Amino acid sequence: MQIQQMRYVLAAAEKKSFSAAAKALFLSQPSLSQQILHLEKELGVSLFVRHSKSVSLTEAGEQFVTAARRILNEVDQLAENMKKYSILEAGTLRIGMLWIAGYLQLPRVITDYHQLFPLISYQLHVDGSNTLMRMLAARQLNAVFVIASDDLSDSEDFYCHKIMEDHYVAVMSQANPLSGKDTLCIRDLDGADILMPAKESAFRKDIEQVFARFQAVPNVLCETSQSDIVMQLAAQNLAVGFASRSIAERLLVPGCRIVPLEVSLSRTIYYVTLKELLDTPAVRSFTDFVKSYPF
Repeated sequence: MQIQQMRYVLAAAEKKSFSAAAKALFLSQPSLSQQILHLEKELGVSLFVRHSKSVSLTEAGEQFVTAARRILNEVDQLAENMKKYSILEAGTLRIGMLWIAGYLQLPRVITDYHQLFPLISYQLHVDGSNTLMRMLAARQLNAVFVIASDDLSDSEDFYCHKIMEDHYVAVMSQANPLSGKDTLCIRDLDGADILMPAKESAFRKDIEQVFARFQAVPNVLCETSQSDIVMQLAAQNLAVGFASRSIAERLLVPGCRIVPLEVSLSRTIYYVTLKELLDTPAVRSFTDFVKSYPF
């Protein structure tokens, strides 16, 4: 049974004539008659009583028409709903954001995109880069904004677009003896109290590798990737913390000093989605918007 055959039956039932129904459907009368006859053979029951110049529904035909009308209404509604998705008048974007997204003004990307497509809705998940990438790979998110030290452009599964690049610095109280240095050596932190990035942070692995390379073993007093908390704790001389320069300068509080690191640790922000999702209208549209966005 085909959807088009249902439409033929409904037209014939409405017109009470195969010839009139065929004319309305822009078909030949023999073609319409043959299609309905094939359907009746498939169902094993007659849907119409054939008169000399007209047709009428059998009891089975009346039930068929009632059910077919409901089904076709649902099919038409489904097609209309799918059309809304295709023209971005419906749909939900599930986007992953970093904890520091607010400091980087990344949420404004969504608000500006929403001005263009006000009928799209959003689900936001805020977490560390590693967790966001796992959620994207598991198809729990459509796209993510993450920090990555490795180039993701060669991945077979991911589409990535570099948004911005920055470098990490040390932040500490002006009362800390290390604050007088123009550049902080990694060995200066051997045995020093530090604020370590959370394990979910992409920066955590980078800083651990640097400590290992210089054989420095600092004393980890606290683990957090909340930049505002890092800045406040460092300003109170609890320990030496780390932050990207742009965020550190934005959140700088009285009594706190920014000291460059001797080792260059870059922080690159990427927009990432799955290549397979670029066939989805909303994801493709949002991706194109991000690519052209003036960060």
